[in-house]
Amino acid sequence: MLSKDTLRQKAFQKRLTIPPAYQEEASLKFKDNFLSHIALPPKGSIISAYMPFNAELNVKPLMTHLLDEGYIIVIPHVVNNDRSLDFRTWTPKMPVYRNLHGIEEADLRHSQVYLPDLMIVPLIAFDVKGNRMGYGSGQFDRTFQHLQRVRKHFVAVGVAFESQREDEVPIDVHDYPLHKIVTELNVYNCREAD
Repeated sequence: MLSKDTLRQKAFQKRLTIPPAYQEEASLKFKDNFLSHIALPPKGSIISAYMPFNAELNVKPLMTHLLDEGYIIVIPHVVNNDRSLDFRTWTPKMPVYRNLHGIEEADLRHSQVYLPDLMIVPLIAFDVKGNRMGYGSGQFDRTFQHLQRVRKHFVAVGVAFESQREDEVPIDVHDYPLHKIVTELNVYNCREAD
């Protein structure tokens, strides 16, 4: 098996080669797949998503739809690199800024912090057991641990292109397996909610 760093680089480069036309088509197929197969919490619940970056699957159409359906949408806010993420409210018209990594975040003056009930999580690679690989900072894993510590019930759904699936993703003891993973072609039920 490839080392974690080697697989991360290989999978990241593969994602960057997905043609823009396919990315756009996959985004819409993913949205339909998600809405058809993922049990949503009650309206008014908090759903976290992300601002697409580095050819990540575009979840903005889904975010806008869920907002229109009465959910509160939040996006990650990096407080500092060694702690869990905060999640701040987002709407399509809200001002955003780019953090040090170039990722869009909600303007702190126009957003509030919430703990999510359902998390839509980006990834670089995944396997059918729910193991995910991100950029390697560990922020999502620390966030999952924090939510468990404060006894916050949540469901974590990974989002990726089908081509990001690997036979096996190497994991460390602190890695948190996702409950489900949704691609433009499939839904993987990886484990029961906590």
